[in-house]
Amino acid sequence: MFVAILAWLKGKKTFLKVQSGTGDNLHEEDIREGFVDYCLWSTFRPESIDTDGELDMACLDDGMILFRENCTPGEALESSYRQAFGTDFDKDDIAILMEE
Repeated sequence: MFVAILAWLKGKKTFLKVQSGTGDNLHEEDIREGFVDYCLWSTFRPESIDTDGELDMACLDDGMILFRENCTPGEALESSYRQAFGTDFDKDDIAILMEE
């Protein structure tokens, strides 16, 4: 299980942060429908990144993706990219900056 991924999307000049779910956001209805895992994602512009902890980090957009199987970091990143930008995943556009 991964904890978080921070990626730079070169063509979009945007950061994409993807975090694994803790289970708190799965509702009973989600579980009945067969979902067992999820990830949360957020996008940020470089000027929105707070490096010294003094500013609120305002994201551009965010969301949650549900999975019917435990998701891998790669699946979470690809699914988050597609949902965030409404386009096919482009592995050549991404630079992974951090993975925990």
